[in-house]
Amino acid sequence: MSLKEFRQDLLDHLLSFLWRQWSAMGVLGASSSEEEWIIDPEPLLVFSLEMARYEPRLFDEILAWLEVNGRSLDSARLRRIIQGRDERTVRVVGAALQYAISQGAERKWKNLSKFCGSLYEKQPNADSLEPLFREKSGKPHPLALANTLDPNFSLFYLNRPKIKNLKKSREVSVNARTNLRFLLRAMYSTGAKSESILYLLTHDGGRPRDIADSVGLFWLGIHQALLDLSRSSLVQTRMKRKKVEYYLNQNRWWEFLSPGDAENPVRPKWLNWIAIFSGLSSIWKTVDELAAGGQSDYMRASKLQESLDIVAAEFARAGHDISRLPSAGLPPDLHQKLALRFIGDIFSVKEQTTSV
Repeated sequence: MSLKEFRQDLLDHLLSFLWRQWSAMGVLGASSSEEEWIIDPEPLLVFSLEMARYEPRLFDEILAWLEVNGRSLDSARLRRIIQGRDERTVRVVGAALQYAISQGAERKWKNLSKFCGSLYEKQPNADSLEPLFREKSGKPHPLALANTLDPNFSLFYLNRPKIKNLKKSREVSVNARTNLRFLLRAMYSTGAKSESILYLLTHDGGRPRDIADSVGLFWLGIHQALLDLSRSSLVQTRMKRKKVEYYLNQNRWWEFLSPGDAENPVRPKWLNWIAIFSGLSSIWKTVDELAAGGQSDYMRASKLQESLDIVAAEFARAGHDISRLPSAGLPPDLHQKLALRFIGDIFSVKEQTTSV
């Protein structure tokens, strides 16, 4: 398998997975099975906008989704996620938010879009225009004419034709499984309370700093939210290793959130999607750069293995089998094949069919 073939297969795997995730949140499409995990929309949005530059249909479906469901997103979490990403990602997220502002969501996204702009403007050659979309091979789409450009993307020096007549997206189906985050946000709004409850629903307990690190929010906000919840007796405290830990009665909560499943509950798994999507982004960028040449076999395998280890660690914590994770030191060609099989396995890509 050549690096270019590996890159193409990896891109197909990632896009198939992203279509499936967005379909579960209301984007037009079909998913052949229900996911086992709780979807996390903020890191999903950031990674998807980055990857959907190779899939214009998905990109515009996400914009349509954002127009209908953007109110349910947590802008504070998005800001913290964006701070750790490179200028290419910041640029495309800022442009997408600018489009959402043009559709009437100025109050929600104005400050975050400006923040993206301030980060991007610090980069060298920030005023250089480039096409938003690329072919799957990596070749840029042809530049659109100046009088046909979409002004929201032009603010971030991204060239794309003006957006017209996007199909209206569906609202997220709020449920106590895949879209549990949206259910809790409908009850407690976005922010520290809903994220803290979600974490405690899927863990034996937690301390404010650990929870904050896992959910991508500032620890003082998590600490205050847990104090408030403990005063209401919705959350309890206990001492563990001489430190206060918060927990809740999971059975009672699940009976309340999903009463129809009280007899035989099927509880979704919590995954640290911020870390996973960061790892996947690193995998993709590494492979994309290596496919262009100029790296030794050793550096190629080393960089890829480092990113795979991040993704594998998060899935292992949720109880997924990661026995097919390739080992360091394998010949590059074999390492690539095993890496692709591993990524396909953990996302069940081979068993899924997506209609777009």
